[in-house]
Amino acid sequence: MNKYLYSLGVAVASCAFVSCGMSSQESSSKPKAMWIDTDANFELLSSRANIDAELEKVKKHGMNMLYVDAKAGNGYAMYKSDILPYCNTFGSKTVTRDYDDYLGYIIDKADELGLDVVASVCATGFGIHEGELTQGLIYDQWDKWGDKCQVRSDENDSTLTVSAADDLQQAVVMLTPASPAVQDFLVDICTEIVTKYPKLKGINLDYLRYANNTGGWYGLGDIDLNGYASYWNEDVPSRTDIITADGGHGPKFAKWTEYRAATVKSLLGKVRDAVKAANPDCELHLWAGGDWISRYEVGQNWASTKFKPEGPEYTDTYNNTGFASLLDVFVNGAYTEEVWIKDDFTKRWSVENLVASCNDYLMDDCRSYGSIPAYAFDARQNADATFLCLDHTDGYMTFELSHVNHRNLWESTLEGINRFENQTK
Repeated sequence: MNKYLYSLGVAVASCAFVSCGMSSQESSSKPKAMWIDTDANFELLSSRANIDAELEKVKKHGMNMLYVDAKAGNGYAMYKSDILPYCNTFGSKTVTRDYDDYLGYIIDKADELGLDVVASVCATGFGIHEGELTQGLIYDQWDKWGDKCQVRSDENDSTLTVSAADDLQQAVVMLTPASPAVQDFLVDICTEIVTKYPKLKGINLDYLRYANNTGGWYGLGDIDLNGYASYWNEDVPSRTDIITADGGHGPKFAKWTEYRAATVKSLLGKVRDAVKAANPDCELHLWAGGDWISRYEVGQNWASTKFKPEGPEYTDTYNNTGFASLLDVFVNGAYTEEVWIKDDFTKRWSVENLVASCNDYLMDDCRSYGSIPAYAFDARQNADATFLCLDHTDGYMTFELSHVNHRNLWESTLEGINRFENQTK
């Protein structure tokens, strides 16, 4: 995925299927995962020798899992797919590999090393912007997908709209989760991955949401406005009923907030049913930003249905959109520059707060792993953040391989892991 310097959708995995022959970890050992991003490692991992070397470093430094992008943000496959093009070019980079199947080779090497693998899917991302360059399935098959791109209000006049395909502020171009065709396509992709690779520990969903605001609000295209009308059994709203002409919240904003979250939950449920039908043992993971308070902005309610929020952004029934119970693992994106609560004057944006408060929202409906942005930390911060994830949640993931390499954070990662494991002995 195109997330080299972004805290957008990432996540990490757990142990591999015992029934499929991958070695499992001892029950006392929490999952400790490395995320491997497509874009950032595209050229490095074009050879078997480099994959071998990187996975051996992961194993050597105390980790037992990998999150590996299986479908990149451009909509191309990092595996041998029957329904998606194979990704030999990402943005301006093109590679020639000395193996046939990226995901397949990583799974085989991970099996040899005793590492579990979770395949991550950029759920609604089917195109990328790299500066002025555009690429991806959306553009290759515009007649099929162009009208299904997410649409936002114009930042200067909410009666006007902008397609994600034309919004260069969006690194990943996302299709709307309200489209039945998009829903069916995502289900087919996830089913194919699970079926082709039975050794996988699980499937992780990233970007299962509406796009981040870039001056306007996403989810205001015709597909979504009609979806809103169907969900609430009302007439199709005007855009200014939701977002006023000057960008404020209109009278139907809270109902629209619920509609978007319900749409995301419905699609997640369809993916879960398909994954479990293909392999009942395959875990379903989802990565999302760990600050629950802000997630209504992208239609992503990762809380339990038992958690009832208050505020003008929410309806009285918004809690019904919570999807924690559909997951085996929620990967909590604690992507902040501050590690400790004492260092954050807001007392909200720190790794410690986000991982320690996560279950206040999940309410034990699923397991959670804390995940951290290696690109934001020095060695001391990285060790502390690693420890906090393991101390407060059920597992740990770091984003991601290229940053750990470039910032030389291998030893501090192991330090954080050892600090936690030594205190539990």
